[in-house]
Amino acid sequence: MRITQEADYAIRICAALAKWEGMIGTPQLSENLCVPPRFTSKILRKLAQSGIVKSVRGVNGGFILAQKPKDVTLKSIIEAIDGEIAIRHCLLCDYNCSYQQNKEKCRFHQVFRELNEMISSSLEALTISDMVSESFSVEEILTKMKK
Repeated sequence: MRITQEADYAIRICAALAKWEGMIGTPQLSENLCVPPRFTSKILRKLAQSGIVKSVRGVNGGFILAQKPKDVTLKSIIEAIDGEIAIRHCLLCDYNCSYQQNKEKCRFHQVFRELNEMISSSLEALTISDMVSESFSVEEILTKMKK
């Protein structure tokens, strides 16, 4: 599994929205985060479709988080951009195991499924609020991730 550049930008965009008071426009986000404008727009569309951000049109429009920062997980952002988290293709429902016909008898599948669950639960435990909080140390973030 690899977190794409697009998902990385999406996390940074959500962090910026969490820090920003009120609406912020695509040009401002793009410039402040050094993300190409067209890419910023594409990411914001995906985040809006998933319900993570809300867009408001008009002169005073822009984007805001649709949820409180403490309710926006890193997992939800990554999945909004990249789709379901899976470290191996065999973990996806519509993919047939190339080692054995029965995934449940495949040792590789069982181990990869457990690793995938560990990654997913760690990303689910971390929120944008955790990531932008000045009072939350990196050590505390790592500890929260391991629970």
